[in-house]
Amino acid sequence: MKKIVTAMGNETLNDELKKYTKYDLYENDLYYQDAVIDVVTEYNYDILIVSALLQGQFEFGEFIEKIRKIDRKIRIVVITDELNDYLKRKLNDNDIVDIFFDDRVTLSEIIDAIDREEPLLQKYMKIKNDSMQKVSENKNEKYENEIANSFEKNIDRPVIVNEIIQKQEIIVISGTNGSGKSTVAANFSRILSGKTSSKILLIDLDTLNGNLDEILDIHKVPQNVEIILDENKKCGLNYAVELISKNRFDTNILDEIVINAGGIDVLTGNTSLHYCQNVLTEEHYNRILECAKEKYDFIVIDTSSNIFLDSTKWSLQQASRVFFVTENNYVSMKKASQLISVFTDNWKIWKNKIEIIINKERPSGIEFEVVEKILSDYKVIGKIKNEEENDDIQYIKMLETINYIPKQSIISRFLSKKYIESFPIKNLSNTKVKRNEVIRSAN
Repeated sequence: MKKIVTAMGNETLNDELKKYTKYDLYENDLYYQDAVIDVVTEYNYDILIVSALLQGQFEFGEFIEKIRKIDRKIRIVVITDELNDYLKRKLNDNDIVDIFFDDRVTLSEIIDAIDREEPLLQKYMKIKNDSMQKVSENKNEKYENEIANSFEKNIDRPVIVNEIIQKQEIIVISGTNGSGKSTVAANFSRILSGKTSSKILLIDLDTLNGNLDEILDIHKVPQNVEIILDENKKCGLNYAVELISKNRFDTNILDEIVINAGGIDVLTGNTSLHYCQNVLTEEHYNRILECAKEKYDFIVIDTSSNIFLDSTKWSLQQASRVFFVTENNYVSMKKASQLISVFTDNWKIWKNKIEIIINKERPSGIEFEVVEKILSDYKVIGKIKNEEENDDIQYIKMLETINYIPKQSIISRFLSKKYIESFPIKNLSNTKVKRNEVIRSAN
């Protein structure tokens, strides 16, 4: 059992890791560098997960060196907001091979780093030691440079590169009853598909009242697969479940049961009470998500506001981000506070995953500044008024909070790779694309 201590300056990661009985976790997250030094000095831990922003008197590189002097063997996982040349050199000097950016890292990536066995680190140390030995034997400056370059090219460890790679996102749309979650899910997916070439899957996981097919005006029943089900039970989700139960489901089958709606694929949802209560399980949802991850960059999951459905809790636990949709009236605000409390207090959903979208914003409702105070622990990323000239602009503003690779103009495709990489993603996102039609809420 691996012994782990977290030093992130907040409890969220520590709380999440406590769900894994296979780890021996230090009881509390550490908020200060001095506390880390005390714990590492007193106890023997296998892994330290630490934020580069951790408060303390030392510059972070100096702090890492102090930890290394106390314990040479502890594996250090660093989560940072930036990686300059100085910090990169310091981490390399202190044999740190697990480095993640805090705005991109997912829990699964941290788990993978924790579970990874030692041969990777041993290989890293062998290459490094061999390189240093050769340098010490030959003081020729040119040879030293060749060794250093060889080391950087051949090391089998995480490295930071300039190549733009799409980070996979699982975005769950949740919220209060009647707030227009499904409309937001459909509009967000359609607008995103117009801005990026990344592959998008929209899953209707309101397992009792799925209606994305009506909002998107598409078939509910997949046309390419013949499965014997009652007419009222036919939909993409139930087809997937039937095939999973027969051990016949994989990514190729998923291709056949999704329905294309412009630039997005849709897995249509269940409306059968029998299936909701007696057939659908987390095992099915896990298998569908597992296959979806093999193909899609963005997986958008529309959920129910019913907290008693297994699919609601499961979806939130899988999310990399949760878009919580509510309205700016007193009743909705009260419901939102209560519902979010269930998510964070009972289900242990990370607060920093949850972002607020105000839908159907009314001038007569609660003022935006008051809404921000009521939901002060969460960032409001969208205000949608359901006015025709405003909706697409509001969704595009929401997209500014998402890291996505924009579609490139024909001219930019001819630019050299080096030149393109010199642009921040935000600059490239200004590329003009054909305006997507925004779906109007019928509610």
